[in-house]
Amino acid sequence: MEASIERIMSLGPPGPFWNKFVGMLATNEWITSTKILANLHSALYVAAGYHMVFLMSKWVLFPPLVRWRLAHSKDHSRRGRQGLVNQSALHFVSMIQSFVILYLSLAYLQTHGPTTTHPSALRRVFDHDVESEVICVFAIGYFVWDAVISVFYSSLPFIMHGLISTVMFSIGLKPYIQFYAPAFLMFELSNPFLNFRWFGIKFFPQVSETNKTFTARALNCVQLLNNVVLILVFFGARIVWGWYQIFMLCSDFWQVRHDPRFLLLETATIVSGNLVLDVLNLVWFLKMLSVAKRIISKRGRVQDKPATEAH
Repeated sequence: MEASIERIMSLGPPGPFWNKFVGMLATNEWITSTKILANLHSALYVAAGYHMVFLMSKWVLFPPLVRWRLAHSKDHSRRGRQGLVNQSALHFVSMIQSFVILYLSLAYLQTHGPTTTHPSALRRVFDHDVESEVICVFAIGYFVWDAVISVFYSSLPFIMHGLISTVMFSIGLKPYIQFYAPAFLMFELSNPFLNFRWFGIKFFPQVSETNKTFTARALNCVQLLNNVVLILVFFGARIVWGWYQIFMLCSDFWQVRHDPRFLLLETATIVSGNLVLDVLNLVWFLKMLSVAKRIISKRGRVQDKPATEAH
């Protein structure tokens, strides 16, 4: 993975027109940060890479799997089949990016910390390095793709999540509070479990009145265990850790508010954006608890809807 990441970051601009395009952005002051301008093409490469994974999944990987799955389902409509293919491709990209961004973020957090490399609020807010820049670039690339693709295949909360995340990590790349980028990306710890749950509901045989085979029961137990871990990790990473980090970030902002490098607008955007995401996470967590309650009422049956109906 390290080699692939380095390869992407080493790629130059896509062509002679790029320098003119970047120059236009700088001249008109649409983007004033030299760091963002210097890394803009890399973020677009990341977004393009994720879209290539999406297209491969949509056209090659999932069509045969969906045909096999729906052969055992009551829904044989073309719309239902294509919808399942599209959503499967989206979740596959989400799974891939969570592994990539967690790899980068965990590696950074192992060698950087508030008591070691960044012991002061000044360093946590204003310092930057190559590793945290790469994390911001990969985050921006994914969230740009996520926001755009959500317009076509998802709902407003996911569009908001992609847009807000793009803005916040773009501010980080300026650079500003880059130290916090990998900390907030620990939210992604819940994504592998969330995506496994989704794929399990869609593709695993489900326990029902007409299907009580050993395979269905065993896979239902696997899904139940995954659901328990998902709730615990989601609560720990997105609720406890998320609210703790926004508290620490606000504390650091308060301590450096008189520094001439302090950016009021960016600070307000970061704080308000993170608060919105934290509230969204709380809403999603309450929905997860509601689903857990429904599963308990069904005696542990994870899902009994057709694959094309469950969301």
